[in-house]
Amino acid sequence: MSSDWTVDTLRESLAQQIAADRDGMRQQVADLRDATRQQIADQREAGRQQADDMRRLLDERYATQTKALDAAFKAAEQAVAVALANAEKATGKAELAAERRFESVNEFRKALTDQTATFLPRSEYDAAHAALSDRITAAGERMAALELRLTSRLDRGDGTDIGAATSRTERRLDTGQLLLVLGVIIAAAAVVVAVLKG
Repeated sequence: MSSDWTVDTLRESLAQQIAADRDGMRQQVADLRDATRQQIADQREAGRQQADDMRRLLDERYATQTKALDAAFKAAEQAVAVALANAEKATGKAELAAERRFESVNEFRKALTDQTATFLPRSEYDAAHAALSDRITAAGERMAALELRLTSRLDRGDGTDIGAATSRTERRLDTGQLLLVLGVIIAAAAVVVAVLKG
């Protein structure tokens, strides 16, 4: 059997097949390169589109936040203005109340000063007390003397009418002196009470 294949035909066949494979590979590489380039271009375009969408979204959010911040600042300014106005009103009321309180304190001080001016000084009280004690002692001595005289007259039998008249007169004098002494004691006690309360 004779074969039509020779080394040269085999080489030529292989060379053609290699050339065909090379051309096929080149075509595949070119197709792959074109597909890759197209894919990169598509991805680049998609990235640009996504970036544009993101930029648009961010611009919208920025505009929304700017509006919200402006509204918040306006509300804050209004709240501060209202708070300042209320603070001014409250300050005015507090100042007025403080003035009234100071006026009442000054009136109280004046009343205390007036009251203190009417108090009896300690030295005058001591002198009045000593004088009152002396008068009470003197009145007691007079009463004892009168009682002694009355008793001695009655004992001597000097006459009922004269003794009774003298006794009435002396009793009136004694009663008047006793009332005077009691009045002075009451006045002194009132002064002492007023001094102790002050």
